[in-house]
Amino acid sequence: MPLITDNILEARGAYAALELRAQSAQQSVAALQSTVEQLSSVHQSLVESATIQNQFAVGQVRTNAQLTAQQAGQVSPDISLESFIASLGLAVALGEASVPDRTINSVTATVQSYFTFDIGTDGVPTAGLRLYQPELGAPTALATISFEIAKVTPKPGTPAPRTLYIVLQYKQSVFADSFWAKFTTGTPPSHPAALIVAEMVKMLANVGGWNLPYLVQEAAIVAGLETSLATLVGAASPSAQASAYANAAGALSTLTKSLDPATRSNFVAGDLFALVAALDATTNIADSLRS
Repeated sequence: MPLITDNILEARGAYAALELRAQSAQQSVAALQSTVEQLSSVHQSLVESATIQNQFAVGQVRTNAQLTAQQAGQVSPDISLESFIASLGLAVALGEASVPDRTINSVTATVQSYFTFDIGTDGVPTAGLRLYQPELGAPTALATISFEIAKVTPKPGTPAPRTLYIVLQYKQSVFADSFWAKFTTGTPPSHPAALIVAEMVKMLANVGGWNLPYLVQEAAIVAGLETSLATLVGAASPSAQASAYANAAGALSTLTKSLDPATRSNFVAGDLFALVAALDATTNIADSLRS
């Protein structure tokens, strides 16, 4: 069809064809717009769905973590088996220390609890006890553990160590002797020996409240007094015995520092036995100085 014509019929046919194409284009644009709007709606729905699923996943992870922590807490031990036996041994040793004429050679214990393990920071599993709690259900899975704590007997011919009660009584009697009255220090003058006797009286009167932190605290006071007394004795009468007394008092002081409750939280029976032996050693040498 020519672009320019003077035939009205041809021109009218061309215009009709153009108008038809325009209407078709408008219909196509309308259909495209509808498709875009539908896709936008679907996209928004997908975004909202993805957001909800992400929030659910994050919440579920948090919930699972809490459940895992709760389950781990339910099966983790309340106390390691080693610590339980050590604390029982210390309790027995303290009980024996508080009486002057009794010894406990062994003790047997039977414990019913959940038997579980705890993984330490080094990755090594440690046996432990989980004590029964009603909220954990019926105690059908309780295990029974039996063990014996026996004291190591001294070698034949070696005298058995004295209990703390006897050691304190002995120290009280030694330093109550008038021999020590001449040794004074400070202004106004104080008598270290008399102060030691006073500490012994206080400790023996408080035997029902003995625990290792208290005994270490009192032993540190005694160590300071005996160190002062050893210095006075050495200055007045230098001798091998006076030097030995100073060394023994120094050893007692060093031991009390190593057992200081401010830096130590766990104690065992061996700590008590070492403390008793150190207190007894200073008294034995001090006793020899009187003769």
